[in-house]
Amino acid sequence: MESINPHVPSVALFVTRSEIDFSHRSPNPICQRWFMVLYLKSEAKELALTVYPVNMKNPEQEFKKAYNSNPPVVVFHETNDKTSQVVLTDNRDIEVEISKRFSVMNMNSLKETEDVCSNVYIKFHPYLKSSIGDPHEQMKLRALLTELKRINDYLEETGTNFLSGNEMTFVDCDIMPKLQHIRVAGKYYKNLDIPNEFHALWSYMERCYQSKAFQESCPFDQDILMHYEGKVEPHNKPFGKTPTLQQPTMTLTIPE
Repeated sequence: MESINPHVPSVALFVTRSEIDFSHRSPNPICQRWFMVLYLKSEAKELALTVYPVNMKNPEQEFKKAYNSNPPVVVFHETNDKTSQVVLTDNRDIEVEISKRFSVMNMNSLKETEDVCSNVYIKFHPYLKSSIGDPHEQMKLRALLTELKRINDYLEETGTNFLSGNEMTFVDCDIMPKLQHIRVAGKYYKNLDIPNEFHALWSYMERCYQSKAFQESCPFDQDILMHYEGKVEPHNKPFGKTPTLQQPTMTLTIPE
């Protein structure tokens, strides 16, 4: 995926590739986070973005030699010297560098918003991994639903389009890929539905679904399922269904 403009700084983003179509639609939520952030900056004409999918089963030698890291890798090319570049792999460093270099569009999030969203994905993992007969399964489910409700209630209270206001910020690009994973993988492996009564959360997700940044970066459902395949108990996997053999789908609608 390329968005080249010779008059603005160029940025390269390396992401884990899709196993469905080998494209830049990475099932790694951290990769998608930076794809969304940089896409929004590209839309604002602050940078020219190129996204490179990396085959993690057999990474290209050039990638391994140049960066010696797993994706996401962000490479900032200096405007006045095309041969000079800054390579970053740490998430905090990436955020700081983006904010410093591309400050026209302010994407900083409110601290309280980050706090509201901080635990939902953490609570998802133990529930997803819980097995039949696990005496703590319902407790893990309640913990996850509590965090989803916390986000819903916050959105309901603020009444804004997105979490830190009416425009997307870093926190939206961080949490929305995780919510998509919770929705898709939770349904497939645990028959989990985000409660319909979380109206504010669903409306928020719909607005994110409508954004080009999410549409361009969103992984196929089957890629998300494969992302967790080795992390769930065998009996949680639907019998006779293999994600790689399914027709690729992308869930971008909300319940009526």
